[in-house]
Amino acid sequence: MSGAPQLARDETTTEAGEEPPSMENRRLRVELEIERGGPCTMDYADGNIVDIDVRFDDGDCQCDIGVQKQTEDGEQTETKYFSNSICDHCPGIVFVKYGCIPRYLRIGDGSFVMETYVPDTETVSSIVSDVRERCNRVVVRSITSTERLEYPETCTIDVSALTPKQREAVHRAKQAGYYDPDTKVPLEELATEMSISKSALSQRLQRAEANVIRQLSCGCDCWNEER
Repeated sequence: MSGAPQLARDETTTEAGEEPPSMENRRLRVELEIERGGPCTMDYADGNIVDIDVRFDDGDCQCDIGVQKQTEDGEQTETKYFSNSICDHCPGIVFVKYGCIPRYLRIGDGSFVMETYVPDTETVSSIVSDVRERCNRVVVRSITSTERLEYPETCTIDVSALTPKQREAVHRAKQAGYYDPDTKVPLEELATEMSISKSALSQRLQRAEANVIRQLSCGCDCWNEER
């Protein structure tokens, strides 16, 4: 199964039914890459997983997943549900232990890329330590302070969802100033430099841009601020 951008909506409760800490107390956004220690039901999804909704409740993992398939009529997404006992190697339950909500950003072959919000670096260290006991490997990809932002909300773009040619096209266009409103770079000139046709470059950029826009299909409180 190939990796895909994830828009996860995970609901969790802490032990003894306690509510997780409020977002006001979570100052750090942490992204982890985790190599699991065993299989997951999501591994057997027939298609690309494009949406995940996970809940851990009474020892069970309840999951709704959106699976995208290629059909004769184009790409279609099916929603599938499963419920299993929580696996010994499940990293998600570790986040719950510390009152954190895990979000699955990407599903790979035997791996997850996950994010959560924590109050301090000590919690990061504890989560990483506990995940290591359950999984084969865990790497901290990034730790970002939300206090530096006017609005603490973030959107994550998974560039692995773009093909290598699409990424190259976006990179070269950006380097040439194509996306700079003060710079006019003819698409034909850029295509010539890449030794492809203007229509081919236009198509690559459009598909890459559409992929990014789909990943940004989320709400933001700042939209409601008066200008």
